Amino acid sequence: MPAGLVWIAQHSVTPGAFYVIAAVRVTLGLVLISVASASRAPRTLRVLGYLILLAGMATALTGFAGIERARIMIEWWLKQGSGVIRLTGALVLALGGVISFACVPIERKEGL
Repeated sequence: MPAGLVWIAQHSVTPGAFYVIAAVRVTLGLVLISVASASRAPRTLRVLGYLILLAGMATALTGFAGIERARIMIEWWLKQGSGVIRLTGALVLALGGVISFACVPIERKEGL
């Protein structure tokens, strides 16, 4: 099992942790939106940026009002076994790969 994901899940069920995660998501979403125009896939980055921004706002609201429900969801996720946790890790890795590929600036050749 990806020990990092399990550790993060187990230690992120406090309102303070949810606010930190929300701030990171909002910041990442805004960064992706701002760099989208100079990227290889501007539309993809804008969509991902807005989705991550919305996820950050939802995370902040969860930290404010729904921490117990979040704790239950995380416990359910952890009980699903290593296959589901590995799949989650693979999806996170794939998302990171798409963002990395899209953020590489387009090479512009002079004179063309």
